[in-house]
Amino acid sequence: MVVSLASGSPIFTSTTTSSSPPHFSPSPRLSCRLHSQKRKLFKNPLRVAAPPSTPTTSTSEEDQEKEDPLIETEDFEEKFSWRDHWYPVSLVEDLDPRYPTPFQLLNRDLVLWFDNSASQWVAFDDKCPHRLAPLSEGRIDENGHLQCSYHGWSFDGCGSCTRIPQAASEGLEARAVKSPRACATRFPTMVSQGLLFVWPDENGWERAQATKPPMLPDDFEKPEFSSVTIQRDLYYGYDTLMENVSDPSHIDFAHHKVTGRRDRAKPLPFKMESSGPWGFAGANNSNPKICAKFVAPCYYMNKIEIDTKLPVVGDQKWVIWICSFNVPMAPGKTRSIVCSARNFFQFTMPGPAWWQVVPRWHEHWTSNKVYDGDMIVLQGQEKMFLSQSKDGSGDVNK
Repeated sequence: MVVSLASGSPIFTSTTTSSSPPHFSPSPRLSCRLHSQKRKLFKNPLRVAAPPSTPTTSTSEEDQEKEDPLIETEDFEEKFSWRDHWYPVSLVEDLDPRYPTPFQLLNRDLVLWFDNSASQWVAFDDKCPHRLAPLSEGRIDENGHLQCSYHGWSFDGCGSCTRIPQAASEGLEARAVKSPRACATRFPTMVSQGLLFVWPDENGWERAQATKPPMLPDDFEKPEFSSVTIQRDLYYGYDTLMENVSDPSHIDFAHHKVTGRRDRAKPLPFKMESSGPWGFAGANNSNPKICAKFVAPCYYMNKIEIDTKLPVVGDQKWVIWICSFNVPMAPGKTRSIVCSARNFFQFTMPGPAWWQVVPRWHEHWTSNKVYDGDMIVLQGQEKMFLSQSKDGSGDVNK
């Protein structure tokens, strides 16, 4: 006899760019949608929490900026839903379409795989509806479907079960493959500018389709700019990393002789220009000029403009973009995806042109030095915060 167990939702605690428009994966058939269990939310100041999503009205960034920037914490928590956003989960060039790939997003286990029949990336709950085995341990079968490694159940890109090897060819067992309880749980996905995005709400297809993903600046598409990308999973919290990337004053010390120098440290006054539930933006007025923008929940952009003068060519304005997506995977675990671009010394960066001979791994060698420079201090900082929080010492920021 074939046993089919409907998978329930877990308790939650906590490149080269392309100019093509974002591609949104269509909603799966209604028969494939599984009813989710009610989720419990455990509040912890050191964890990223994602409360159950509620219907929201899509608003433009311009409308959001017009809202009152002075918002009480309680109101902000009520307005902000962690699940109502596109999250980049990987650079597409770093995914292998031949194999399923596990990923965690907001403490939920996902499996990413490429559906050849629809030519699109798909995200499922990483559990087979049969016996809850991780689908990421499976394979892409001969029909191009995702096959569970435990009992061999297979699923198409919509999440529909297409094969139960143990089922009889007639009778009730033959019809089990068409049961909604035999379907995998699927999430909205989208590919944009070389990034695979996931909307972490299996019931949020309409909201996902009406929402644009965060975009890289237009300069990434211009021929005078060269770009490079990197991603790395880091073993400290999303909030710790988010604070780190918004703090340029640490660069000359934590990254001495890598991307900064101690003797160049100086005051970096920052003027807030706008803020609200969407995030904040501001800049300084010195040389180099640094413009920064944070778009909730996990996108941070730095634009660095350097006025310089060179022999023969004269005055130049060098521009560097450092755009980082800091993706909350689970408490104490974050994926950092960084896309950088600049309009000078392009020959020292990887790229498609014949004269760009520097390999991508060479740029990663430098970038990983930056990650390593932050690692020890951020993990030590987080350890202290956690210790004081458990001791009940009150506000650890005081």
